[in-house]
Amino acid sequence: MIRDANCWEGKDIFYIIDYDSISSASSSSCKCEAVVRLNYPVHTYTPILWNPSTREYNEIIPPPDNLEWPSYGFGYDNKIDDYKLVCIASIEDGADEVNAAYAYTLKSGSWRKVVETIPCADFENPAGLLLNGVLHWQLATVTGKISKSIVAFDISNEKFTNLPFPQEIILRPAHSSCHLGVLGASLCIICGVPNVQVDVWVMQNYGVKESWTKLFTTTQEKSIAYPKSLKLYWYFITGDILIQAAGRFGLYDQKNDRIRFLNINGLDHAPTYLSGETYVESLVSLNSGTYTRKRRQLKTKYISNKRRR
Repeated sequence: MIRDANCWEGKDIFYIIDYDSISSASSSSCKCEAVVRLNYPVHTYTPILWNPSTREYNEIIPPPDNLEWPSYGFGYDNKIDDYKLVCIASIEDGADEVNAAYAYTLKSGSWRKVVETIPCADFENPAGLLLNGVLHWQLATVTGKISKSIVAFDISNEKFTNLPFPQEIILRPAHSSCHLGVLGASLCIICGVPNVQVDVWVMQNYGVKESWTKLFTTTQEKSIAYPKSLKLYWYFITGDILIQAAGRFGLYDQKNDRIRFLNINGLDHAPTYLSGETYVESLVSLNSGTYTRKRRQLKTKYISNKRRR
């Protein structure tokens, strides 16, 4: 799914490009024509659960006490066969400020506190990255220090744990950047020195520090100019990796350290405002009975999405 935050319509627009379309582009001219535009439900500050596959959406009641929740995550709890929206908010505990975790379950339609107090910490990525039923946040870098760990929250048992960085990243130069991602079925860390190189690490055995392995190093100009903007999405059977670099989506060839940028019909007008996420289609009902209008597929004659003059 791709979000366009610079549309001439004055609101964010979402599009879907399926795996088969990108896979076909990887073996041909890098042109993606099967782009489906989604009608976004509503534009409000109220949190929304949205199933793009069924077009159903559900407006969520605000968290208790009007708490601000700069960090959050969403996933499925197989123990109770329900979906949870998790938020981490700062609360006062006597004279101290601590973090607490709250969860909203879809079936109950209500919030509850699931973890009373968590050591106060800022997260680098506001949205928790979901993998194997666990949400992951990278601890933010403190001035003069380097982030060394990942905070993980198991959605089912509602427990927090810490996952370590590989030793080489902990000892990296202070002026380097480092951010967390998910590549296929593995956690990954993208670590780079601007205009020098970017290293990509994957955790081959979840939770095992010694299993961190350097997958590849790239010196591609588009990737190293601003390493923090590099994002990895998926492997293809060709060995290529779907990435986003310099605001554009492309296919990275590990063997030859080469990027072939995708030509996505209708979405090449403002690449710096595009962002993407992967998701798996689902027919699970959100129990709201509220739907957006039917989505439409962009045809060749309707590929222009440029800002009107």
